Amino acid sequence: MGTLTLTITGAAGYVGTATVAAARARGHTVRAVIRGPASADWAGDGAIACHRADLGTDDLTAALDGSDAVIHAAASLAGDEAQMRRDTVVATGALMRAAAKAGVRRVVLVGSVAVYGTDGLAPGAEIDEHSPPDRHPHRRDAYCRAKLAQEALARDIAREHGLCLRILRVGAVWGPGRLWNAHLGAAAGPVLIRLGAAGQIPLAHVEAVARALIRAAEAGPDRADIPEVLNIVDDDLPDRLRFLNALQRGGWPRLVLPLSWRVPDAVAAALAPLGARLPGLLRRPALRARMMPLVYSNARARAALGWHGNRNFEAAMATALAAEGTP
Repeated sequence: MGTLTLTITGAAGYVGTATVAAARARGHTVRAVIRGPASADWAGDGAIACHRADLGTDDLTAALDGSDAVIHAAASLAGDEAQMRRDTVVATGALMRAAAKAGVRRVVLVGSVAVYGTDGLAPGAEIDEHSPPDRHPHRRDAYCRAKLAQEALARDIAREHGLCLRILRVGAVWGPGRLWNAHLGAAAGPVLIRLGAAGQIPLAHVEAVARALIRAAEAGPDRADIPEVLNIVDDDLPDRLRFLNALQRGGWPRLVLPLSWRVPDAVAAALAPLGARLPGLLRRPALRARMMPLVYSNARARAALGWHGNRNFEAAMATALAAEGTP
């Protein structure tokens, strides 16, 4: 493998910053597309060029010219329907069309395991790349709908322009500074209501995600007309009980109240006629996607990329807590 020129969007974000570092560790040149200030860690590194742009409005064709691949890590994690569509869907369309115009043929899209649905799945089922995306996105949240629409648009543009597209469906990204995730339960101050104990939390350590993105950019799929989908989750996936036992060493949550996930599931079923007016965990499809006990496979990504997710959950959690100044 020779050195490449990689354009990374969302480069100053949590995943983006780690991805820039992983690219430089592999000797690649980086064009970092950012909205705000650049990372202080990039100062003096002549192999990192920053481009300030709003993907929803600015033309990136000139910035992309000469790039070997684009890693698209920019997206909104929260916001209303309009913001999600603008920052996730519209921005992706503009970026991929600019990539095609600039002659870039390889795109790596940071997707999400949130796109999977649970219709027809029983507790304990395995989620892999053959599992169907949610067929009823109107019952889910704005983030899930945006990521589903993003994937569909990316596929369409890739087919239209002959782009080699890899969609990496990333799990709940975690690491120093980001230890909470929506699969744990409901939190209020020092208290967490743990909704179940069994099943795996689809964690994806930020450093493992960054490595996967770089590996995916270094060698694209064999055929431009068939986008490749890979699930990116850690090798060592804890259940909720194991996760919280490790997390509590940092002092939070102070009190964990266990509750079977089937209790809110029954409540959500009874309230289903209210539909989208309900908060996330009271909408049954959203609740089941987050809380129903499931297992997650990364076998395809390991085979395709020669990659491994984080292999030691407790050690990684201890490192993350230490980085936050917790014993």
